[in-house]
Amino acid sequence: MASFQVFCSVEEADGEFLATCDELRAVASGDTEEDALTNLTAAIKELIKYHGDQLLGLNKKRVLVEVS
Repeated sequence: MASFQVFCSVEEADGEFLATCDELRAVASGDTEEDALTNLTAAIKELIKYHGDQLLGLNKKRVLVEVS
């Protein structure tokens, strides 16, 4: 599997950490920020394993849109 990067966010709520990757519609939780990101990485790997090309959108073009 090729290596790639996606943006993720992490937030704390009720003593638990929630890691989210909006681009891939993946979410995972953990007791620490590191745990949540580790769990999210595992979830993303599973998504790619089963949905590969569809998920990565090889025909999609990423565009940065600036809103002011």
